[in-house]
Amino acid sequence: MMDGRVGAGCAALEALREIEQDIVEGADSIMVKRGLPYLDIVRRARDSFNIPTYAYQVSGEFAMIEMTAAGAIGRKGAIVESLHTFKRVGASGVLTYFALEMARELSK
Repeated sequence: MMDGRVGAGCAALEALREIEQDIVEGADSIMVKRGLPYLDIVRRARDSFNIPTYAYQVSGEFAMIEMTAAGAIGRKGAIVESLHTFKRVGASGVLTYFALEMARELSK
C-alpha cells in the first residue's frame, strides 16, 4: 500500500506491481487515486501499460485548491493548472469535483 510508510521508490514499485496484478485479473483501465501526490505513478503507469490511465483528484485536493485559490493565479487558474498537470504527465482523463464547472467553462 502507498501509505507513507515506505520510501517513494518502493511505493512506486509496489503500485506498479498492484496495477499489473489488476490488469492480469482483467482491468481495462487504471485509476490512480490521490492524483496530485502520485503524478509519478500516473506517468509510470501510462508508460508501462497499454491501457487508459486516469487520475482521481480527491476531495482533499479539491479543498486545497478552494482554500488557496485566492492567491496570484486565482481560483479558475488554480483549477485549470491542476487539471493540465494531469494531462502533462499522461493521464487519459481526470475524475474531479471540478468536472461540471470545467465542462460549463469549456462549452462557452
